[in-house]
Amino acid sequence: MSMSSVQLLGLFAAVFSALLASLALVVLSVSAYRRSRHRSFTSAAVGFGLVTIGLSIEIVYQLFVRGPYLLGGGEVVGLQTVERFVLAAGLLVLLYSIVRY
Repeated sequence: MSMSSVQLLGLFAAVFSALLASLALVVLSVSAYRRSRHRSFTSAAVGFGLVTIGLSIEIVYQLFVRGPYLLGGGEVVGLQTVERFVLAAGLLVLLYSIVRY
């Protein structure tokens, strides 16, 4: 089963939007740290960075390592597992940052 060009464009737009928003949050956290020197903003930047990495794992793997949409069932499960762990780590660091603030 292949994806249409509209579906592929939609996927790239969604991933690009999420990455752009995550990177903006990283930049804002770093600039907030520079202004206030409060260490929780450093943790927030790390958390948002992990979320950004988690969002980009699957698309980077598909485009640059394996090839688009040639993934087997085991690969998809493994890739999604790693992606979810990185996202969870980022969210936990963000939680720590909020609690610490």
